[in-house]
Amino acid sequence: MLRFGPSGIPRSSAKPGTEHGIRRVRELGLDHLEMAWVNGVRMADESADRIAAAAKACDVSLTAHGPYYINLCGEPDVIERSLTRLVETGRLGERCGAESFCFHAGFYGKLEREEADRRVLTGLTHVTSTMKQMGLGIDVRTELTGKASQAGSLEELLAWSGKVEGIHPCIDFSHQYARDQGAHNRYEDFAATLTAIQDKLGRAALERLHIHISGIQYGPKGERKHEPLKETAFNWKDLLRALKDMNVSGWVVSESPEMEDDALLLQRTYRRLK
Repeated sequence: MLRFGPSGIPRSSAKPGTEHGIRRVRELGLDHLEMAWVNGVRMADESADRIAAAAKACDVSLTAHGPYYINLCGEPDVIERSLTRLVETGRLGERCGAESFCFHAGFYGKLEREEADRRVLTGLTHVTSTMKQMGLGIDVRTELTGKASQAGSLEELLAWSGKVEGIHPCIDFSHQYARDQGAHNRYEDFAATLTAIQDKLGRAALERLHIHISGIQYGPKGERKHEPLKETAFNWKDLLRALKDMNVSGWVVSESPEMEDDALLLQRTYRRLK
């Protein structure tokens, strides 16, 4: 079973705040919401408890997107702050009732790929071991990134997930399309990605997959900006067919500027597939 919803509070929500966003998601007929904490995690525990209660009452599943200010490939002080932010994202995410949170691992900068990989693996190991000591069970997911300058190719995600217990992939198919200059845009490409995940991480990975979809523009360096599904050349309809044919379960998050409208479009299109 796939659950569909927007990244962030729906634009049509009568009031601001995640609790109202959850209720609006349910009113629209959607069943998921991703808490977009990209500018930082600022929330009292009491607020998190109210969010968890609202999500449970509305039968809306939750995920979270960690802050953009994370770079596990950076200098020691940058890495230290990044690790603190990631652990706090996991702690508050679980308190809110989220089952998974994702983040961008970092930028290569001037590092050789081997050194960047070493730093990311060290950071991920620290995060998962710290969260285990805290008794946290929320999924920790590195996201497939949209630029070749960012750590987070499909191959890297699968390697990190295979090497560090507790790490899982968040597959942004739109980012993959942009990162590879439009090369991944056919049914066969999407099916091959899903097969690679299954071959490396087992069938269970496809039964609990965190997915991002949006329209997207790209240039020579990869991702430029997200755009509405109706305006994009990204072949999201064949992606949905591949997800259905391979019986993928989990959460599909619309990162489109159209937010809940495109989440509904994804949901309706998926449900009409035979």
